Amino acid sequence: MNKRFEALDAFRGLAALMVVVFHLNVIGVVSELTIVRNSSLFVEFFFVLSGFVIAYSYGEKINNSHKLKEFAVKRFARIWPLHFFMMVLFVPFALANLFLGIDLGERFSLYSFVSSFFLVQSFTMMSDSWNITAWSISTEFYTYLIFGALCLLPSFHKKPYIPLMIVLTSFSLMLLKFDINNSIFRCLASFFLGNLACRYYLKFNVKPWMEWLTIILIIVSLSFYQGKALTYFMPFVFFVTVIIFSHESGMVSRVLKMKYFQVLGVLSYSIYLTHAWFISGIKSVSIITDKVLNYKFMHTIDGVRYIDFGFGYNDLIFIPFLCVVIGFSMFTYKFVELKFQKMINKSYFT
Repeated sequence: MNKRFEALDAFRGLAALMVVVFHLNVIGVVSELTIVRNSSLFVEFFFVLSGFVIAYSYGEKINNSHKLKEFAVKRFARIWPLHFFMMVLFVPFALANLFLGIDLGERFSLYSFVSSFFLVQSFTMMSDSWNITAWSISTEFYTYLIFGALCLLPSFHKKPYIPLMIVLTSFSLMLLKFDINNSIFRCLASFFLGNLACRYYLKFNVKPWMEWLTIILIIVSLSFYQGKALTYFMPFVFFVTVIIFSHESGMVSRVLKMKYFQVLGVLSYSIYLTHAWFISGIKSVSIITDKVLNYKFMHTIDGVRYIDFGFGYNDLIFIPFLCVVIGFSMFTYKFVELKFQKMINKSYFT
């Protein structure tokens, strides 16, 4: 099965941009929009879509331990090279933290580096690690392994009760609020919802108008509601989104399949994983200009750093920032993602 779900891929690119906007806190209109404040929940869309695509591409192929090992290598080759590349780019910030006394955060420690290197930071740390967005790939990689192991069970393919049990158990553990990091349960719940979507998406009679209804549902949900309840509600909204847009039957899908949206889909992983580095760069520049020029354009409000140049029109920074992130992502996609993915796969499979 080599089908590429182009509309969903483009949707992932747009979701990645929304996460970028969410992380770039700016004093102005954009950052105060409720939909932007809720845009961290688009990570749930990544998990649901990943569960759908992985199940579609590999579900019937992993039937022995050798195939499971191949699957693990391919997923590692897909996510780890860019993750490690970004960790290396964060080294100067860690050194500035250590030797220059520049307060860039507590996350730059050797323990954090080792945890991030092995993609276990979501299990070993309660606070942010080197690249703050990498928590999701930490949980997702081990979710891949759980999925691969379950594929060896004949009953996993025949009936939906195993993924359904994982979804319900994960949401239950999140609701019980144990003193643990809930990130793995967020991933498991949404990923296996995606797995269920893959099993049944062809059984639904999807109409073109449903795409518009889904878009309205997403916008309304994220624009008019806030609170923990959305953490449990949005995965199901994205479950429906994946099913409907997998059919690519409406006008929205036709728009999403246009060239520039497809490019965003291809670059989505790089966009997601690289943008925090630029935000840390802006933060360090603000600290330096404050020390040297007594001009500080980042201010902490309720524990969150916001950009404020002091002369209005702060929202205009989103345009050049997104352009820089997208431009850099083109580089990392070509020279890091693809290059090292091919290198690792070639070394293992030849």
